Amino acid sequence: MAAPLARLRAEFAAHPPYQNIPLELQSILSPSTEGADTEQDARASFRAIYRAVLEAKRAGYTVHLSIVGGQKILAVYGMAAAQLLFDDDDALWYVLAGGAFFNEERWHPAPGDEAQLVRVPVLRWGTLSPALTDLRQIEDPFEAVERQQALLLAERLEEARAFVLGTLSGAERRVLELLVREGLGNIEIAERLSLSPRTVERHLGEISGRAGVKWGLENVSRAQLIALLNFYYVTRSAGDGNGEDGGKYA
Repeated sequence: MAAPLARLRAEFAAHPPYQNIPLELQSILSPSTEGADTEQDARASFRAIYRAVLEAKRAGYTVHLSIVGGQKILAVYGMAAAQLLFDDDDALWYVLAGGAFFNEERWHPAPGDEAQLVRVPVLRWGTLSPALTDLRQIEDPFEAVERQQALLLAERLEEARAFVLGTLSGAERRVLELLVREGLGNIEIAERLSLSPRTVERHLGEISGRAGVKWGLENVSRAQLIALLNFYYVTRSAGDGNGEDGGKYA
């Protein structure tokens, strides 16, 4: 690794566009390690990338992150770090290179070379929910991922609970529960609840319309209703009756 690092230092010292950019080298793995060849090495790589972005954000910097060369898993970890920590002004970049510039492994493109920066869209978790804005308080990326997943699941459960118990009638809840829990068709639901199939169809139409308003969707299908609300019914305790009350939730 000594020769590539020496060349990198020389480039930053001599190439005019770089001379006002401070170069800071951070060790991801041990000096004897050539790449992320084991799970332990890969996890260490993620922690190093995450830590570098976290420190920059805590210092108030706008981050432009581009991972060039190396193993593909490093680019994946770069995307994960961006999803967890980026603000709207931060950017993730991918370098597209080809032709002579790529084959000759030159550092700087010349006019006409096949080389360009492409901005990669990033789904920023912190902008999806106020509850996720505390991710920058977590030092370890794996703990941050677990925290993000737990918060999203809790929000998903609360949204579904509020929808079922706050916007649906008792009759609609009973129809919905048989659809989501057992996947029954309209005729089967009607037989179970002693209703006409037309009444079941009307209830499901009302439920779908309200679900569309709740989640900003159009023409909510049966499959979408099941996907939106299955987690709610799965996590309900076994002793909460038929959904007429608040019950107990995991």
